Amino acid sequence: MITTNKDILVDSQMFAAQPIYDRVGDIYARELLYRHENGATALDVGDTAATSELLHNLCAGVIEQSTFFDDPICINVSTEFLESGSFLPIKPEHVIVELVERIEPTPRLIRSIRNWVDAGFRFALDDFEFKSSWFPLLEMASIIKVDIEQTSFTDVKLQRRKLRELPALWLAERIEDEVTYLDFYDAGFDLFQGFFLARPEVIHGKRVPAGLTEFTSVLSHTFRDDPDYSAIADLLVQDPMLVLNLLRIANSPYYGVSKRIESVLEVILLIGIEAFRKWVLLMMLLRLGNVSQVRIVLVRALMCQHMAQAQGADKKACEQAFLVGLLSGTQQMLGIEKEEFLTQIRMTKVIEHAILYYGGDAGAILQAVEQIETAFYTTSGANLQISAVALLNQSQREAELLLRQVKQSA
Repeated sequence: MITTNKDILVDSQMFAAQPIYDRVGDIYARELLYRHENGATALDVGDTAATSELLHNLCAGVIEQSTFFDDPICINVSTEFLESGSFLPIKPEHVIVELVERIEPTPRLIRSIRNWVDAGFRFALDDFEFKSSWFPLLEMASIIKVDIEQTSFTDVKLQRRKLRELPALWLAERIEDEVTYLDFYDAGFDLFQGFFLARPEVIHGKRVPAGLTEFTSVLSHTFRDDPDYSAIADLLVQDPMLVLNLLRIANSPYYGVSKRIESVLEVILLIGIEAFRKWVLLMMLLRLGNVSQVRIVLVRALMCQHMAQAQGADKKACEQAFLVGLLSGTQQMLGIEKEEFLTQIRMTKVIEHAILYYGGDAGAILQAVEQIETAFYTTSGANLQISAVALLNQSQREAELLLRQVKQSA
């Protein structure tokens, strides 16, 4: 019986989101709040770790509430991230960066924020307390968030009059009752947030390991109809261990290459894109997936390849059959439904149709191989034809050889 690997994707709390409303009662944006299953807060784990985890869950996680992405998001970003020279992996128009009150507005930070603003990002001054050290940031702020529990209503109105020339929107947060809401509404505030309007909603989804994100990115580039070899090489440079293993495989006696291969680009050119695809896919699956399940699905992929060869298919079609067989097993290997996985990568329609609907020649081969698998795992092969048993045995031997080669390269 084939079991599934349930440790890769786990249903969990991704973060919480609290709506921010405008003056007509429409949602203007949603503030993302750090949440963890163990109850840890952003203060417990630190701003940098909280920012990284929240961003990863947002960008790489599988979020159940698809309508969540209809509105801009507000997110706290650590000083370290702001000064890193990198920007958020989100389009600027979809995000508002919040600067929390515990950030120290140093000259370096102010310069960094200017770079972010020049790149199109908007900023909100969170829990703004009208300290003079923050005034250099006022002209760059799109939103001024006032914690009405920390500043009196009289002081807030006074400060708003002083800063009335600023183009920023004014947001009253921590509104707990209707009277307070109406007071700030009548005072001319633009945006409103608090328990009276809506409590934070916990957003559930599937937490995806960081390596899986890189995996799908590599596959998207590697399996295009017209792959850009230089772009693939640049992408893989970010994974030194994978590059090292590929170089070891390419320089092994298995390929008998006389010239020593020293770069990813040379690996692709000398062993061929089809072989390169196979090794990359196999290495990354073994790294991320359940090894015993990878072995089972690898046997399936090799059976698909050999069946295509027996039908007289050309080399490309045989490699395609191998790929279809391997990617049909993402549920077993990674705990991800194949429909879900294929939305993350750019496969050709032919391959996608074969995996999802048994379409085309490769799909028909996959269906036939899965029928052999079912017979083998349910009756130990008692009802299989001799040719099917021979195909299965050959593929099992080759799978062990491939796995041994990958292990030796690691």
